[in-house]
Amino acid sequence: TKKYQPHYFLADRAYDSEEIRKCINEETLAFEQIPLKTRAKNGHYRLNSSTIFRPKIYSRRMNVESVIFVIKQIFSGINFSRNDKLRNKETKLKDVLYNFYRHVQIF
Repeated sequence: TKKYQPHYFLADRAYDSEEIRKCINEETLAFEQIPLKTRAKNGHYRLNSSTIFRPKIYSRRMNVESVIFVIKQIFSGINFSRNDKLRNKETKLKDVLYNFYRHVQIF
């Protein structure tokens, strides 16, 4: 199977930490789009991220947040599966059902 390789990770200021940025940069080789907290003063990845931050890309985070909100409203925000593999499958199923739901509404 083809493995998905993200180009960007979008997150809000609550996720601004050196550990999270290091993990995103080193493990996924993606660019993190996380605004710096106002008091961010140290950290190699945190200080370099200000030169990579692109507000136009970050503005797309709202689209993702909106879809997640709608999925939670329609299918409940609770994931009932007991292990990670089944949780991922349940989330993907909810995603497919949401896309089907949107298709029926539009057409």
